[in-house]
Amino acid sequence: MTDAQTAVLHAGPSGSALLMLLEEVARAANEADSVEEAGSVALHAVCRFTEWPAGHLCVPDADDPTVLVSSGVWALPDAGAADYGPLRRVTDPLRFPRGVGLPGTVAATGAPVWSVDVVSDPGFIRADDGTNLGIVSAMALPVIGRAGVIAVLEFFSRVPLEPQEDLLRALGTIGTQLGRVADRVSAQREVETAARRLEEIIETSAEAFVEMDADGMIQAWNAAAEQMFGIPRDLALGQSLAETIVPPHLRDAHRSGIARFLATGVQTVIGRRIEITAWRPDTGEFPVDLAIWARRDGDSWRFNAFLHDIRDRKRGEEALQEALQRERANAARLKKLDQAKDDFVATVSHELRTPLTSMSGYLELMLDGDAGPVPEHQQRMLQTMARNAGRLRALIEDLLLVNQMDAGNLHLELESTPLPGLVNRAVTAVTGLADARSQRIEVGLDPDLGPVLADAAHLERAARALLTNAVKFSPDGAAIRVLGRRTDGEVELAVVDEGVGIEAEDLPRLFDRFFRTTQATRAAVQGAGLGLTIARRIVEEHGGTISVCSKLGRGSTFRIHLPAST
Repeated sequence: MTDAQTAVLHAGPSGSALLMLLEEVARAANEADSVEEAGSVALHAVCRFTEWPAGHLCVPDADDPTVLVSSGVWALPDAGAADYGPLRRVTDPLRFPRGVGLPGTVAATGAPVWSVDVVSDPGFIRADDGTNLGIVSAMALPVIGRAGVIAVLEFFSRVPLEPQEDLLRALGTIGTQLGRVADRVSAQREVETAARRLEEIIETSAEAFVEMDADGMIQAWNAAAEQMFGIPRDLALGQSLAETIVPPHLRDAHRSGIARFLATGVQTVIGRRIEITAWRPDTGEFPVDLAIWARRDGDSWRFNAFLHDIRDRKRGEEALQEALQRERANAARLKKLDQAKDDFVATVSHELRTPLTSMSGYLELMLDGDAGPVPEHQQRMLQTMARNAGRLRALIEDLLLVNQMDAGNLHLELESTPLPGLVNRAVTAVTGLADARSQRIEVGLDPDLGPVLADAAHLERAARALLTNAVKFSPDGAAIRVLGRRTDGEVELAVVDEGVGIEAEDLPRLFDRFFRTTQATRAAVQGAGLGLTIARRIVEEHGGTISVCSKLGRGSTFRIHLPAST
C-alpha cells in the first residue's frame, strides 16, 4: 500500500489526500480533450490516493452505443502490473450490453456497484469460466453526462475491500466531473460541425462572400467571389479590401466608415442591405446588392458581407422602364387619337343633324300633302326616305349621347319616378316595331313596385333600348315580356325574349361600344352596337347594374337593378 493510499485511509473522505484527488481530476476535466484522456488521469489518481491499485475505463461501442467495451485505458501499479494480465486478457475483447456484467449494470442503473468478492458475485461475468483473474474485489462507478451514462470507471483489488459510503460519494463527484468533459467535447464538436457546415454553405453559395478584418484586409473569399471579381482566392486573401473590390471614388468613404464604427460603434452601412457599386479590375464598376454585418473576434472586429451581382436585374429594370415609357407615350397618343375621334364624331354628328332635320321636315311636309298631291308610288319612296332619315337621326343622337357620357357630361335630373308609367312609355315607343312583326309585348309589374329616384327620360331610353333589342332578335309572332318586382331594397326590371340567344363568347363584350354579336352579323340585323352601351351607362349613372343571361336558341333575359326609392 502506498503512502498516498495510507493517507486516505487515515484521513477519511474529508482528508487532504482526498481533496488532492478531487483537485487533480477537476483539473484534468477542465483541460482534457476527450473522456479517455480525462479518464486516464482519474484512474491513476484514484489508484494513487485510495486502496484500489488498478483501474479500467469502459466506453460505448462506436457501432452500438448501448454496448460498453474496453477503451484500452488502464491504470496499473508499477510493481505487479503483470498480476493483472489475466484480467486484461479477459476484459479487452468483452462486450457489456446494458444490465450485463459490472459495467453493464452500472450503465443500466446509473449507480455505483461495489463487489467485495467477484468470484462469488454472479454479476461479475468475467469469472464465469473459472479463470483465475487474480482479483478479489471490484468497484465501478458511472460517468454521467447530459446523455446519461457515457462511460464506466472500474477499479480492482487483489485483497477484499469492504464498501465505504463516504468514498463512493466522493468518487461519484469524479464521475460527474468526467461527464462534463464529455458534454464539453460534444458541445465543441457541435460547434465545429456547425462551423464546417457554415463554411460549406458559404463556399457553395451563389452569392459572393467576403470577410475583412479590422485592418481592412481580406480574410475570407469564397468561390462565388472568385467568379464575381475574377480574382483567385490565394491572390485575394491578405489584400486590402478597399483596393481590391471598392470603386476608387468610394474608397475614402469606405475607410472612414470603418474607422467611425471602430471608434464609436456608429453603423451607417453595417447591418443593412443596400444597393451599391463594386469594382472589378478588368471591367470596372458594376451594381451589387450588399449585406454586411460585424462580429466580435476577441478584442477586435471582423466584417462579413454577401454580395449579389444585380447587373441583369438592372438591365431588366431599365428595359421595363423604357417599355413603360413607351407604353405611356402610346397611351397618350391613343388618348389623343381617341379624343380626335370623339371630336370628329361630335362635329360630324352636329353637322349632319342640322341638314337631316331639314330633310326630315320637308319629307314630312311632302307626305302630308302640304307641297301638293303625291302619287302613291312616290309616297312609298318618300316613306322609305323618311324611315331611313329617322334611323340616321337616331344613330346621330346615340353617337352624341355616347360622346357626352365619355366626357362625363351626362347630367341627370333625379326625381321620384313611378315605374309603371315609364315602362308603358317605353313599350309604346317600340310597339310599332313589334306590330310590324306580329310580336306581343306583355307587361307584368308587381303592384308594390313603387317609384325609383331617376331621370325619367334617360331611364326610359335605357328601357327602350332593351325592348328594341328584344324586338330585333325575336322571331315574328314571338312574345316579349317586361317584368318588375321589388326585393331587398332594390327594384328589378327584366326584359325577357324568345329570340335567337347570344353565344357564350359574345357575352363578355355585349355592352361594349359598337360591338355586334355573331348572331347579329350573321342575320344582318340593323344596328350600330350602341343601344346596350347607352343602356348600361345610364343604369350605372343611376347607381344600378345591368346583367344578361342567355341560352343560344332559347332567348335572353336582361335585368336592371336600381336602388328602391323610400
